[in-house]
Amino acid sequence: MNGQQFGDLLIEAYAGLSSVGWHWFAYHFHNGPTPFARSIMEACADIDDHAPGIGTKLLRELASLGGRDRDESQYEQLLQKLSEILVIRQIVSCTWPTGRTFLHEPAATSGGPRPELVVTWPGGRVAIEVKTPAILEHTRRRGANGTQLPYRHGLPLEPTKKMAQGMVTLPRDNPVLDFLKDAERKFAGFRSDPDTASLLVIVWDDFVYEPISTLVNPRSGLLTPESFARKSDGAAQDFPNIDSIIVLRHLNYFILGSRGEPLGDRSSSLDFGAGGALPNVSFVASGGRAIPQSVFEALRAKPHDDPELQRFAEYRPQDIVFWL
Repeated sequence: MNGQQFGDLLIEAYAGLSSVGWHWFAYHFHNGPTPFARSIMEACADIDDHAPGIGTKLLRELASLGGRDRDESQYEQLLQKLSEILVIRQIVSCTWPTGRTFLHEPAATSGGPRPELVVTWPGGRVAIEVKTPAILEHTRRRGANGTQLPYRHGLPLEPTKKMAQGMVTLPRDNPVLDFLKDAERKFAGFRSDPDTASLLVIVWDDFVYEPISTLVNPRSGLLTPESFARKSDGAAQDFPNIDSIIVLRHLNYFILGSRGEPLGDRSSSLDFGAGGALPNVSFVASGGRAIPQSVFEALRAKPHDDPELQRFAEYRPQDIVFWL
């Protein structure tokens, strides 16, 4: 980020913040900016370098998410916007064929639903949607309760409560199902083109076994024949407009950075991590079309059933979790 970009983006941030009043991130932009705010600006500048105007637009949108003093729902919206910035930065800066173009929130038809990004190149196209769960209340429950059930239709709830002698943290599976349904809807208009593939990116926190358990546990996983989501004829709900899903473990860096707390293995909240960082995970969905390998590499995603990952409990579906 050069001096001109820094100044232009800071003006955009100030304009947005002043227009809404109270904002969760106002302190970070008005004091320094702090490393947290600077990391956001650097990410948006990188996006603009590859896809002019998109980074500035994302920063403008982030700065406009305010106006309600300490409203946690707006904080969750900011996490979603940071997730979009994180993913779009990785996508636009990865290797693409000559002649590629980037469109932010395009519609396949007039007034139709809009995925986050569509990348087009001669002979190919990929549509990308980014989703983030509302995580704060779930994080509190997970921290307070000694026992967790990561997926439904596994261990029965009432006996588990008796065994736990207290409250049990329930699965966060409905948000994941909602993400799949919405991505299915947003991608539908683009699928008439046989060269268009689609990718759903879900940004989670470090407890990555939660979405993994929801998606592929053998008793009710949404990507298995035993899925808890059923069609009217009783068959498992499939998602033919979704080709691949990637789950990122990153929300914790946004939260820590916004609080001004240490980030551990990252230099900033928008630092995606070097090659040795813990990997993200990918899943094959129903669509069957290929996503360029460079996208998986840019998002540091390994197949969820990769034998190397299966050595670690956090990358496998979990029946029950006890917190000590």
